[in-house]
Parts: sequence; structure tokens; C-alpha cells
Amino acid sequence: MSKKTKVDPRIKRTNKYLRDALVELLKEKDVTSITIQEITEKAELTRGTFYLHYQDKQDFLMQSMNEVLEELIEKVKPKQNNEDFAAVEENDESVSFLKLFEFIYDHADYFKVMLSDRGLPQFRSHMTEIVKKRVYGELISSIGEAEDGLNIPKDILISYITSAHIGVICSWLESDIKFSPAFMAEKLTRLTLLGPIRVAGLENKIKLPY
Repeated sequence: MSKKTKVDPRIKRTNKYLRDALVELLKEKDVTSITIQEITEKAELTRGTFYLHYQDKQDFLMQSMNEVLEELIEKVKPKQNNEDFAAVEENDESVSFLKLFEFIYDHADYFKVMLSDRGLPQFRSHMTEIVKKRVYGELISSIGEAEDGLNIPKDILISYITSAHIGVICSWLESDIKFSPAFMAEKLTRLTLLGPIRVAGLENKIKLPY
């Protein structure tokens, strides 16, 4: 596996200034109406600096999105060189849940605007794929192995789980981080493994619609 090229700290700093400027502008207007001039002015950088790093606004938006989601992948993936890897592996799902919410918490402004109607339309689908493959990878692998014994098609189950979790993340962000990452990770783990009706304690309290 090839090592990643180390990015110059000055470039990372410039990219962060531009990304932070984009987030601030997205709080006020749609991504399609934001100009490069507005981004650079908000970041207190020149247009020349912008064009040193990006071809145009679309290039900037896509690179920024990919950078954040790559950071998310690095954050949630299991550390395979850990001495206690066997022990960690058993808890990959709960550990990944916590790391996912911690990362989103640390970048709350970015995720809130990008997952909103003002952000990039591609962002939600890209993030859904990452959550599906990186956070719930082991769970989905287990589903695949048990596919013959499922009561519903595997694709429907996987779609339900990942879509529900993205929805929970969006709701959490819209509530201005009402609960801690640890609280969210613990509740989402239980909801995933036990189901919403059981976790809510409603098994004997609601009438099923059939």
C-alpha cells in the first residue's frame, strides 16, 4: 500500500480558510449563487491564490468535499496495527459509530450546511456510501453471509439502515448538537442492533398497522 503524499501545511491552511469561507457563505445563500470572488474575500485571500490550487469553483467544491470525506474515512476505519486489534475488532461497529459522531461534531458547521438544501447535491450520496462501506462494513458483510435466511431483500435492509442513520445525523445537526457524540453513538448502536420499536420500549404499547 503506497504512502499518501504529505501536504504542505501552508496549502492545508489555505484550503481550510477557503473551506471555512464557503461554510459561512452557505449559511446565507445557495452554493450555485456563491462566486469565487465572494469565497476569496470571505477567506481574506486573493483570486490568484485560489487559482494556484483550483481550476474553478466546481473543482474547489469537489476537492473540498473529497478532502473532508477522506478525513472522515481515516477517522472511522479500524486501526489494524493496534496491539489489541483482536479486542478492537469485536467492537468495530460501536467504535466506528463514536468516531463518526466525534468527527462530525468537530466539523459540525461544514456537515450542517453541506447536508442541507444549500450544499452540494452529491455530498449526501457520497457520505451515504462512506457510512455504508466504512462504518457499517462488518454489519453489511454479516448480512450478506446470512442473506438466505433474511425475511426481506438485503438491498432494502441496507438502504433502510444507512438512510435512517444519515437522517439521524441530519436531525442531530439541525438540533444544534443537542446530544453528545457518545450519547448518539450508543443510541444508534442500539437502534441498529435491536430496532427502533424495541429500543423505544414500544413493543407492547403500539398497534401494528396490519
